Amino acid sequence: MLTQLKQWKEQGLLRSIDYHFAAFMAEMGADKLTQLSAAFCSEYLGLGHICLPVEEIIIRLNDKCSLSELDLQGFCREHDMECLLQNNFEAHALLSSSICVGDNAPLCLQFNALYLTRYALFEQLIADKLLDQPKLSLGSDIKVELDVLFATNYTYLWQDWCRDPRQPLPLLCEKYIDLLPGSTVDWVGVEQLFSQAENAQDLQPLGSLIPENKRCNWQKVSAALALTTARCVISGGPGTGKTTTVTKLLALLLKFQPTLLIKLVAPTGKAAARLTESITHALVELNIEPGIKDKMPKVATTIHRLLGVKANSNHFRFNQDEKLNVDLLVVDEASMVDLPLMAKLLMALPDHARLILLGDKDQLASVEAGAVLGDICHFIESGYSAKKAQLLADLTGYTSLTKTAPRSPNMADNLCLLRKSYRFDQYSGIGYLAKAINSGRANSKKVMALCDDYNDLQHYPNTELGKKELAALVLEGYRPYLQNLSTITVDNRNLAGQLLKQFNQFKILCATREGEWGVKCLNKLCETVLEKAGLLTTGQVHKDPQHAYVYWYVGRPVMITQNNYHLGLYNGDIGLCLLDESLQLRVYFQMPDASIADFQPSRLPNHETVFAMTVHKSQGSEFEHTVLALPENHVSVVSRELIYTAITRAKKQLTLFADLSLMASAMRHKTKRFSRLVERLKSPSVTLAEKVKQKIKE
Repeated sequence: MLTQLKQWKEQGLLRSIDYHFAAFMAEMGADKLTQLSAAFCSEYLGLGHICLPVEEIIIRLNDKCSLSELDLQGFCREHDMECLLQNNFEAHALLSSSICVGDNAPLCLQFNALYLTRYALFEQLIADKLLDQPKLSLGSDIKVELDVLFATNYTYLWQDWCRDPRQPLPLLCEKYIDLLPGSTVDWVGVEQLFSQAENAQDLQPLGSLIPENKRCNWQKVSAALALTTARCVISGGPGTGKTTTVTKLLALLLKFQPTLLIKLVAPTGKAAARLTESITHALVELNIEPGIKDKMPKVATTIHRLLGVKANSNHFRFNQDEKLNVDLLVVDEASMVDLPLMAKLLMALPDHARLILLGDKDQLASVEAGAVLGDICHFIESGYSAKKAQLLADLTGYTSLTKTAPRSPNMADNLCLLRKSYRFDQYSGIGYLAKAINSGRANSKKVMALCDDYNDLQHYPNTELGKKELAALVLEGYRPYLQNLSTITVDNRNLAGQLLKQFNQFKILCATREGEWGVKCLNKLCETVLEKAGLLTTGQVHKDPQHAYVYWYVGRPVMITQNNYHLGLYNGDIGLCLLDESLQLRVYFQMPDASIADFQPSRLPNHETVFAMTVHKSQGSEFEHTVLALPENHVSVVSRELIYTAITRAKKQLTLFADLSLMASAMRHKTKRFSRLVERLKSPSVTLAEKVKQKIKE
């Protein structure tokens, strides 16, 4: 068996680590089936899966045999593994009896799947922690406070109606004041109110004409849920107000518990900086007492920094033995957190502490193994239990919540989905396309029809002809910041801030780094087009002495690709290379507190030119005009989640460069990551909790 696995390694069909793990199992006395399964289990972990379902062993083996021109049945007979061809039960039984499989072995079988044992323990710990709900004491005036914090603002409704008074009022009310579709309303009275109104304040009587029992503001529901649930998840698409909602929630909690110790974290430095910025902006608009505003957490940090990284180690300072000093932990961009990191974070969470996970369940999963947020949100449309629904209805006034029929009330009671996007109009082309992609209904005809019907969507083929259209968009999109490059002022940082804002209005997103429509080629195209137009001069370069392969020019946009805590620069930060008052090159970045900092090019950590960037790097960002460039051939990384993440970066305009048939095929492909977290959340096993802690400690 090891000889065959080695051949597959040499043929590029297995990674070295997969082969060596199987060899290690063989040294421990593993039979041939266990050696083969161990190699595949390691391989699947590298592909982002948490476990290897037993039925996948024969599927993977068939793939390998086909690629290496082996006879599958002959292979199984030769290695005495004909059980794989018969049924999974026999294979499961044989693996269960292996010396290398069990609770105290490197591998374990749970929920009909083979795990590296510590990953099974990680999964169980996460399930136990989320289902363990510490008791909460609630203030008597929560409903009053929620009504004040989430009072309806009629300004946007009034402004939209003034732009076009012929619009259907039911649609406008559904859009701006959370009117439930199909509600019975006195529309004659509503129309009369609008006809007589002179400003937004005159629309206040809508509160009586369209009462709370005909509305459902999911931001208010999520705040009520988080107040009444110690450990919860608030999911929502881009611009649905997750951070705004949590800011209001934190203010309310601090009003009830002034000594509450709150920590804000995110998986990356860039995400932490964005969370800091979002909280700061939300606080400016929030009408709360100055004393409470002063107590609000202002700065987010990374999960790694919060836990305390130990040098040359996978362990953290804070763990199951030394807990974090925190009463409430808010984790933003939770979809980017892989399973081991989530487990270690929850392991360090004190037993009494609250937890709020924020993120978009439909976005790209973590780069490393697992899709933790997606698994948790499996129950998010199940509906609340009768008891929970009644509690939320009492606090919000939304009686429609009591009409749901829960299928998995245990975990569903801890989840809330925000459904309205404020980044882009949900009734726009971008909004309809996002919905169609998530529902799996976005075929090529649907995409083309949306592009034809809505001005905020455009499509061009990803051919040489398309490159000419892209060149025109590059000139239009990047001209605003480039035409002001020659301006040198005493307050150069202020100018840099304006240029950075202009630069980030337009962005090209790519699925891959390589290829004709990848990041490298499109960055080069942008430089060529802009230089030909006289907007920048890459010919007059300044060589970076510390990075021999990098050349600097005025106007060069760069993205940091490595965290540097000392400089305060993080993976994903974008800066512009400009001349300072002394005509020296400096690279300017906007910091989390909105200030502008500048650095010598030679001091920067690893970085790259960023006229174009990958979709992965764009997570959490937004751009007025987003261009999505997809490969001209089928590439496995292009999935429904990648396309959805890309198009929802756009605020006002989206341009697609794609073969629509390939794009439609990719949108049918929903990324699958094998795990059993959903099963564990359905069937919690408290008896495993202590075993989990001890095993991870070891």
